[in-house]
Amino acid sequence: MRKTGRTFLAATVVVLALTATGCASKGGDGSASSSTGGTGSTGGGNSAPDGQAAALDPAALLKLVGEKTSAAKSAKVEVTTEMGTSKTAMKGAISWADGLQGEVSGNVGGAMADSLAEAGGDGSITARYLSDAMYINMGDGMAAQLGGAHWIKYGYADLAKLMGAAGDSLKNQLQNADPVSSVRALIASGKVEKTGTETVGGVKSTKYEGDLAAVDLAQAGGKGLTSEQTEALQKQFTESGITTEHIEVWISTDNLLVKKVESFDSKVGKVVSTALYTDYGSSVTTSAPSASDTVDFAELMKSAQDAS
Repeated sequence: MRKTGRTFLAATVVVLALTATGCASKGGDGSASSSTGGTGSTGGGNSAPDGQAAALDPAALLKLVGEKTSAAKSAKVEVTTEMGTSKTAMKGAISWADGLQGEVSGNVGGAMADSLAEAGGDGSITARYLSDAMYINMGDGMAAQLGGAHWIKYGYADLAKLMGAAGDSLKNQLQNADPVSSVRALIASGKVEKTGTETVGGVKSTKYEGDLAAVDLAQAGGKGLTSEQTEALQKQFTESGITTEHIEVWISTDNLLVKKVESFDSKVGKVVSTALYTDYGSSVTTSAPSASDTVDFAELMKSAQDAS
């Protein structure tokens, strides 16, 4: 159980990092709701007139994009994260109306897959997010190590206890989430540039990019980030050993985030996260798995500590 417990903790860190870089933000903008309905269109909402958007400088346009994307409250998402020698590819639908909610599933590869295999996992993984907890399913093989239960519950209130300051930071990210942290960070950097146009998933898009340096965060307040968001980013950079993050975003003609890529060097090695967003306003309804098919991660860790 000690080896299994450590593997579960590693899986938590990978998935939470995936969420933080691919889906989550340090400050949400939405009303409380566990179900979000919409048109299901690729864009969604009303776009600014082309002439108006063209007249805006990059920072002003990205501010508009951030507001509109936040207001959409849900989307379908595909996220690929490379972290050191591990790679995770996930897809699903998420809502940020009341913190991160929804479900994504996919596969883990590389070193992380090897670690999970030792504990019975086959590399498949499903993450389900609610307002107070995250649930992870790593397949039948892992369930055999858990008395037949398929889902592991990670209560957000327990993250700080189990992971210290890093867990507290991740808890805040998950409970205050939307996809446009990168957009806000680019505005805060003060160095955002328009670097071309591309078609992403059939959507004509304009690309913007820039670097956000840790030393610049102290002056980031009021430039797209609140003081609370700036402080959270500073903590994240410090805890992860990040000095500079390179950010690229692709914006559709109706001013919605289509794609983003974030890359940086950290304590766990080079991290590259790529996220694609479609079908803004999609309906997202999430519920907790059956209690009979769920075990609590905090209890698993306690059992592992007692066994040692």
